[in-house]
Amino acid sequence: MHEKVKTMNYNKYSNNETLVSEIGLGGAQLGLNAASWSNLLEQSSIHMVHQALELGVNFFDTAPIYGHGLSEIRLGKALKKTDRSKVVINTKFGSTDTGKLNFNAN
Repeated sequence: MHEKVKTMNYNKYSNNETLVSEIGLGGAQLGLNAASWSNLLEQSSIHMVHQALELGVNFFDTAPIYGHGLSEIRLGKALKKTDRSKVVINTKFGSTDTGKLNFNAN
């Protein structure tokens, strides 16, 4: 397994009152066949997020293009029972879940 982190540093991210961990979890690997992480099972993805939370990580980065939307779906499932006021999710825009570029506000 992993050793418990003795101290996680947190900083202000924006005007949001939630402090964010200096270490975040990038969500590309949560999506199937994304970023060279082939066939990562959903339960493994959820477990990875839960481990990150246990270690004090509360900042998660994702994008619709990661696994054609699968990363965001799995992150949502993993955080379903988590107090959302204690986590920060950063998602990118511009690249859709189909891989097309779209920078429209709609």
